[in-house]
Amino acid sequence: MKRAIYEGGRGASRVSAENIIPPDAEKIPFETRSYEFYVHRIHGRVTVYIVTTDYHPGILSVPVEKLIEFIQYVQVS
Repeated sequence: MKRAIYEGGRGASRVSAENIIPPDAEKIPFETRSYEFYVHRIHGRVTVYIVTTDYHPGILSVPVEKLIEFIQYVQVS
């Protein structure tokens, strides 16, 4: 599993974005008009997938430790 933030290939109005969400990822039961969220747990690691559902859809894979680093950075700043 990748430890870096990974962005899948972009979509367009006629081409779907690259689907980098593992088939056993769980859709988190909340969403916004423009985003869906998925979580994947494997071998003690957790990755969050953020899917944009607006005009140019795409998927971003974010390991939870990177989210923790981000939250800690924002809290200190």
